Amino acid sequence: MSQILNGRGVSARFDSDGVHIQRSDHQVDIPLSAIQDVRAAQARSVEILLTDGTAHRVEGGNPTATAAFVAALVPLLPAERVPGAGAVVTDTESSHDWGLYAIMALGAVLALAYLGYAGWVAFAHGSRVLGVVLGLVPLLGGLTMLGAGLTETVRRAVLSRRGITVLAEAIGKDGKKTVYGYTDADGATHRYTCKRTLQRIQLAYDPARRVQAAHADWLPFVVGRVFVKVVGGAFWVVIGAVMVFGVLW
Repeated sequence: MSQILNGRGVSARFDSDGVHIQRSDHQVDIPLSAIQDVRAAQARSVEILLTDGTAHRVEGGNPTATAAFVAALVPLLPAERVPGAGAVVTDTESSHDWGLYAIMALGAVLALAYLGYAGWVAFAHGSRVLGVVLGLVPLLGGLTMLGAGLTETVRRAVLSRRGITVLAEAIGKDGKKTVYGYTDADGATHRYTCKRTLQRIQLAYDPARRVQAAHADWLPFVVGRVFVKVVGGAFWVVIGAVMVFGVLW
């Protein structure tokens, strides 16, 4: 039996291997033999006390889920415990996404450039700055839609050529999205996040770039979704570009 307790910024689940606590920056894996006791410290809080005296607290989503998590986990604790929990408990930090930092830096530069451009239009052309301001909404929205559509098109095309399909199981929550865990052909574990709510889903991953994956979906639905994103995104990009940069033409 496996049960998941989802809270704000943290999720905990247990299986035959132990308890796994997932936070935004790291994951703690605790073997069942290293747990001395599990109790509901408060109505929405679970406290996991280890054999070395260390305590891990998980804030649950609601009192019912918290109580059910404790009630299901306690009977699974073995009679024999490991005295030194610190030797068997692992704490793995999440790797930093430098690509995300680069995108954020580029976004900051573009924002400053836009403010400078808007200031110039206001100074040189007066009321035409209104188009620069309002046009930013369809321009950014269109770029977001277009980027999402092209990204999904490339990902699906790559996976259709060389993707390997596996079964993934829900292991936690990331906001309103579900986090799934899956094992590749070499035995390495990975995570995949989407808006599905099923406990298990089929997904395909790229063996050449194993963090790239996509869940199985009905083909006409995928094609329609990509078409709407690409065509709709391109349309709004054109509208926004005319409004923002029309003063230069």
